[in-house]
Amino acid sequence: MSAALDTPFATWSRIEVFRSPEDAASAWRALEAQGVATPYQRYDWLAPWYAFVAARKGQTPAIVLVSNGAGAPLALFPLVMLRTGPVRLARFAGGKHCNANMGLFDADFLATLGPEDASTLLFAISEALSGVDLLDLRSQPLSWNGFANPFALVAGARPAEDAHALAFQPGDTADMLVRRLVSKDSRKKLAKKLRWLEAIGPVSLRRAQTEAEVDGVLEAFFRQRAARFKAQHIANPFSCKTVQQFLRSAALAGLDRGSPALELWALWCGDRIAAAFGGVSDGRRLSGAFISFENDKTLMRSSPGEVLTMELAKAALANGLASFDLGMGEDGYKRHVCPTREKRVDASIPITPMGHAMALGLRGANRVREIVKRDVRLLKTVRRVALRFGAPT
Repeated sequence: MSAALDTPFATWSRIEVFRSPEDAASAWRALEAQGVATPYQRYDWLAPWYAFVAARKGQTPAIVLVSNGAGAPLALFPLVMLRTGPVRLARFAGGKHCNANMGLFDADFLATLGPEDASTLLFAISEALSGVDLLDLRSQPLSWNGFANPFALVAGARPAEDAHALAFQPGDTADMLVRRLVSKDSRKKLAKKLRWLEAIGPVSLRRAQTEAEVDGVLEAFFRQRAARFKAQHIANPFSCKTVQQFLRSAALAGLDRGSPALELWALWCGDRIAAAFGGVSDGRRLSGAFISFENDKTLMRSSPGEVLTMELAKAALANGLASFDLGMGEDGYKRHVCPTREKRVDASIPITPMGHAMALGLRGANRVREIVKRDVRLLKTVRRVALRFGAPT
């Protein structure tokens, strides 16, 4: 589907909607390679999500391409269409597997856009989507790689959960990094924990580089997460076969080139994986998608998850990356290793009267969610109820 538009900008004149990632692949990869984008919007990360997860949930791909008069791609929004009751929504693809959601942009085009321009473009996109009631664009960063994200500043945007990041400084070494992040007393405790692990077996951080290694790390992750969720009375979203297929496919995509869509890292202690990590990278930043660790009391004493994240930060620095993040959430280890809080917003742009009603409902649900998160007893109750009825929280 495509539409030629009379627009207030000389730079864009056409919007097309593709119903499969393969049809948009050429423009998508071009913007990914040369433009401004988060690694969560990489083609090789989202294509398997569309194929496995979106298909199971009955969500329809709606990949929106914005081009200029000459047909050159200026922006691409990987979205899905879905229904909530009678309301038809458009959301970013990837769901909770993405800690940052943003379009892919030509840098020069993005630099020309302000919040009003972004609003105008979003309404043009809603027309191209035909029949959408609400654009529900969640977890948008205020900026990325030095570029402001005007789509996070549109009317109706509200604060979402912060992400935790670490920017490396010029001349940083691993020792300097640890000293900057960790106090003297905490460094002693971390060294002691590492010695406890080494007493069990040789400790090493390794990235999965073969299909067999991918399967080994994923097996450990799924097992460790299942045990952790069970202990916390939380429904396990990773138990779903299609989610497992999506993660495996993403981990294998680009593996032969040394640039998998999903990087898998493991902290080995002897012949055991003490902790596992999955992240996405654009060659400048490694962004955490998930983490797990063994619940064995012998290993838990050594805080393998804490050791893993510090070793990952050092590995990202050694590999020449500019930054590292551990995504959203208030876990203590995230704040310690990644002390910078990056703001995220949820933007709900209603298109129809039903969309307006849904936007009000989402804002109310957001406020309730924040209240629940701040009340530990209430949060535990919600998790027990969700587990009983099989709903993820």
